[in-house]
Amino acid sequence: MVKLTRGPSVAGPSSSLGIVRFFDADTSGPKLTPEFVIGIAIALIAIVLVVRAITPI
Repeated sequence: MVKLTRGPSVAGPSSSLGIVRFFDADTSGPKLTPEFVIGIAIALIAIVLVVRAITPI
């Protein structure tokens, strides 16, 4: 069985200050809701299916 000991703990990379700053940074890109992205994906799938049904290969 593994014996647990107390000692100096080593911080993982996710707790480093640089990663926290990276995720807190606000970008000036477009803000898209998940519903909008799913709607665009469904519309694109529908367009592809309609075009494949109309045009013979």
